[in-house]
Amino acid sequence: MGEGVRLRRNTAKMRGSALFVALLGACGWGAALGSAADPTSAFNNSGPFMYASAAMFLGAALALVALFWSFYIDIDEAGMTVRTRGATTRLPWSSVEMLTAVQIGTDWSNPVLEIQVAPGARIRRRFNRRNEGRRVYGLESLENFTLPPEQVVAILDKFSGGKVDAQDYLNYRAGKRAVVQWLTEQQRIRDRPDDETGEGR
Repeated sequence: MGEGVRLRRNTAKMRGSALFVALLGACGWGAALGSAADPTSAFNNSGPFMYASAAMFLGAALALVALFWSFYIDIDEAGMTVRTRGATTRLPWSSVEMLTAVQIGTDWSNPVLEIQVAPGARIRRRFNRRNEGRRVYGLESLENFTLPPEQVVAILDKFSGGKVDAQDYLNYRAGKRAVVQWLTEQQRIRDRPDDETGEGR
């Protein structure tokens, strides 16, 4: 299979998103605070909005702090190495039971790559949940790697020997691209002059 591959997190993109959410939360909190202090304001019940904005800011701030820790996954023929939150964990493929793209919420816009490990295996400094006695870890959103999600899935599937379950997500991505291509083609047809389309003759 050749040399291994390092899957990196797109930290710059994630930092920009977190900063935007933090700014939005700070502005919302400031606006709610100003409204609460103004007796002539038409917006009298600013408390819930203020708390929601503060929670948004706090969540974004925590996400920014987490980005200071390096994150990557090294993939090779023997297994995978996960670097997260200052700790490195080596998992031979015999310890990896499944890698799954998991839908978050009601759509596939931001699926999380989850790994289910064999009994006795664990990833250091990473929270897990239990599934039929197995530890399951959320690694990272497939949208947050520097490589396209299709390429991330292909690399993991190739080296793991087919232990990746992400077909529903890949179908969603393919359908989304098809819609964008169709809309682009329709716009191109609408923008084409009549003498090219043959209309108006």
